[in-house]
Amino acid sequence: MNEIKHISDFLKQNHLLTLCANSDTDLWCASCYYSFDPKKMSLFIMTSESSHHSQLMILNKNIVGTIAPQPTNIFNIKGVQFKGKIKKLTNKDAEIANVDYYNKFPDAKFISAPIWEIELIMIKMTDNSLGFGKKLFWHQQA
Repeated sequence: MNEIKHISDFLKQNHLLTLCANSDTDLWCASCYYSFDPKKMSLFIMTSESSHHSQLMILNKNIVGTIAPQPTNIFNIKGVQFKGKIKKLTNKDAEIANVDYYNKFPDAKFISAPIWEIELIMIKMTDNSLGFGKKLFWHQQA
C-alpha cells in the first residue's frame, strides 16, 4: 500500500480541521476549513489575525491538529493527527494559496482574513477500514 497516497486522498476528501496552538501556559484550539496541497504537503486555512489562536500562532509557529469525520460505526473510523509549522502568507504566496482555497470554498472570497500555510511535519493516520487500529505514518524528509 502507498501510505502517502492513502493519507493524501483522505486529506483531499475532507475539509475541516482542528488546530491547537500554544504559547507558554496559554493553549487554544480552533476548527478551520482547509485546502490541501499534496505537492507541498501543506494545509491552507483562513483565519483572522485577531483571533485567540492566531495570536498564539504568531508567538509560536509550532501547532498540532486533527482531521476526523464522525462516523457512528467504529469500523469506519478514519482520522489524522498532525504536527506542523504555521505561517501567515503574504504577496504572491498568498495569491497562489487563495486560488486553491477559493476553488474549494467560493464563499471565502467575501471574507476578509489572511490565509495561513500549515507546513506538515508529521502525520499519523488511523484507518479502521484497513483493519482495526491500523496506523499509517508520514514524516517530512529532512
